[in-house]
Amino acid sequence: MTVFSLLLTCMIAIGSPGLDAWRWPLGPPAPRVVRGFSPPAVPWGAGHRGVDLAARPGQTVYAAGPGRVAYADDLAGRGVVAIDHGALRTTYLPVRPSVHVGRRVTSGTRIGVLQRGTLHCPTTCLHWGLRRGALYLNPLNLVQHQVRLLPLWQRPSRAAAPRAVDPPSPQPRMALRSAATATGGALTGMALSFALVFAWHRTRIRFRLHRRRRQPPGVINLSQERRLRRTP
Repeated sequence: MTVFSLLLTCMIAIGSPGLDAWRWPLGPPAPRVVRGFSPPAVPWGAGHRGVDLAARPGQTVYAAGPGRVAYADDLAGRGVVAIDHGALRTTYLPVRPSVHVGRRVTSGTRIGVLQRGTLHCPTTCLHWGLRRGALYLNPLNLVQHQVRLLPLWQRPSRAAAPRAVDPPSPQPRMALRSAATATGGALTGMALSFALVFAWHRTRIRFRLHRRRRQPPGVINLSQERRLRRTP
């Protein structure tokens, strides 16, 4: 959240004047900013807790917004006027006050004239400050209503969205075998094939011989009978 947004939220929530109620403490026309707002990094550090507006000695100073005068007197040899605006407070110096403490003022009420002096600026100027409690704010946010236009982000179409590239599939790794290993494997396979064929043929021959030896019922094997008779 920016300082301007924070200030706007505080004024609405706590009852401070709206943005339309604020004006420059000098002019019209709007004064030139001699030195801008530069808050310190730490509360006790050096910085510029306000803005310096170019002016001429004896120029009329006006209340920047409606409120009540909280201070109107000399401070460290310079005239100072402070006005409470609800949760906010504006300060003006060096100013010879023309109002007293407790007076109600509106936006544009004459509160004094600018004193001659170059203690704060190289030339005569009005130091204008803004506080919310102990927090120093930029008073220019009260009168310079800046509008920020956010960029219009277009949602990319699905067709224009880049497709994810599939990772390359791992290639199969082919192991190389030596010629001697390949030859040895082929010879072993051939030997096993021959052994199976030889065993199959031998089994088949034995089966045929066994079938031939068996005689059908009622048939006499003359050769077998002769061998039996010759046997003593």
